[in-house]
Amino acid sequence: MSDLYKIILVDDEDEVRGRISSKISAESGFEVVGTAGNGYDALELIEKCVPHVVLTDIKMPYIDGIELARIIRRDWPTIKIGFITGYDQFDYAREAVQLGACTYLTKPLTQDDISSCLVSLKQDLDTEYTENYNRECIAQRYQQHLPLLVDNWFVSVLASGKAANPDDIAQLRQYGVSLDDSAYIAACIRVERDVEHWGIIEFEKLKLSVRSRLDSTLAQYEFEYHSFAFQTNLVYIIKEKGADFGQETELIFNKMIRTTAHYLSVNIDIGVSLNHSGFPELGSAYGEAEAALSASKFGTDSRVFFFGETVDREARPAIFRDADARNVEHLLRYASEDEILDFLGELKNAAVQDARSSGALNLYALNLAGIVANYAASTGTDINEIAGGDILDILPTLRSFDSLFAWMLAAVRKTREHSLASRSCNARRMLEQAEAYIQTHFDDPKLTMESVCEEMGISISYLSQLFKKHRETTFVKFLTSIRMEKAIDRLKNSGDRIVEIAAQCGYQDVYYFSHSFKKYTGVPPKKYRDEIL
Repeated sequence: MSDLYKIILVDDEDEVRGRISSKISAESGFEVVGTAGNGYDALELIEKCVPHVVLTDIKMPYIDGIELARIIRRDWPTIKIGFITGYDQFDYAREAVQLGACTYLTKPLTQDDISSCLVSLKQDLDTEYTENYNRECIAQRYQQHLPLLVDNWFVSVLASGKAANPDDIAQLRQYGVSLDDSAYIAACIRVERDVEHWGIIEFEKLKLSVRSRLDSTLAQYEFEYHSFAFQTNLVYIIKEKGADFGQETELIFNKMIRTTAHYLSVNIDIGVSLNHSGFPELGSAYGEAEAALSASKFGTDSRVFFFGETVDREARPAIFRDADARNVEHLLRYASEDEILDFLGELKNAAVQDARSSGALNLYALNLAGIVANYAASTGTDINEIAGGDILDILPTLRSFDSLFAWMLAAVRKTREHSLASRSCNARRMLEQAEAYIQTHFDDPKLTMESVCEEMGISISYLSQLFKKHRETTFVKFLTSIRMEKAIDRLKNSGDRIVEIAAQCGYQDVYYFSHSFKKYTGVPPKKYRDEIL
């Protein structure tokens, strides 16, 4: 990497920050892009600058270095974390190791300490970037270890839509492949293709690189899994592990998205099934994951889609499995309107040339209407509502290929509009419920995004995306604004002490309350009350 690596320093002592910053020069390969005096300010800087390394003190007000590291590891998994502390204790060192700290330095620091640390960090970062950007190397390594037999079996089962042969299952167990010993989920992963930059061959190489990257992520967290390519997507069967399986896999999926974007400059979308068990449920698990992914294209910002959040399971029809139908459905879901128009024109011309009898249009219309109905159902839309009546009554009125394809295009347009409006409405309703819950429980010091999501039964990433898209803010900023407005009202209209108002607004630490209040209003709470009264 030719540019300098970015570092953020976090320490509650201005002198310490300045002294360490002065010891980091451009010759080391690093630059200090920001400093913070506490964990909250550090998180704002990290979100703004996205550094390569965060060096943080452990003992700090509000959020200590250990908690800050946990948040960084969860939300910015590519950032390396180092600890600089005056406490040379085993417990701190152990927690640092558990959080994957790249260095652990004790004060006072010398120039040699800093230089040695930066040399080691730069070597690690250079190696990491070289390995992850070298797509050809990753592809070759992948080819050497590709378990073709297992891959082909999974692909054949999903392609046929039939139950697995018992003899095949017995043979697979000899290869260490079993789906009967624990529950599992299926994840269907779509890799975005930039047609201008990726030809067909290069894109396939890129998908190999993405798969290798995802494999390493799951192996790092010691998950048992099987991965293979199916149609245009990557499929992962991930076996359940531990009581926090759902939360852990969500964190891993978000890490996958960030790391592939960070290292490979490509975006991926992930559809996730409900929990399943046994070989017979493999087809259902994949169908749910594909349905969640298919429902993701319109009106959403998140890149992880869970079947229970995007698809009405009871209303989901059987998947139309004809090879030609799958090609048409793929265009309906993912292509632009101009691309659909061009394709339908080609399809219509071919149909006109092939028609040899008066009954040809009836059969063709039924097949085409079935594809449109299947696509509408995948978005949670009633095709009869879109068509303005029963399609079995409408089809006989379409007496030419022109009218049939015009009806299909109109139905597709209405389905997309209906799906977009429905998702937007559901998302806003979910967000309003979350906001109402926060308004009611803002005084609870244990109120977090995790607790709100657990109460509502939704994922953390989904709620985070709702706040970002519809409110252009974050959960923490929204909660802080509610608490600050409540505090302002109590300062104006009550004689309660500031420590009591802090507790009433969900702050156990009156100093952190004062810090947050000053940051929100520009003045400390005492001065604010004095000026008003």
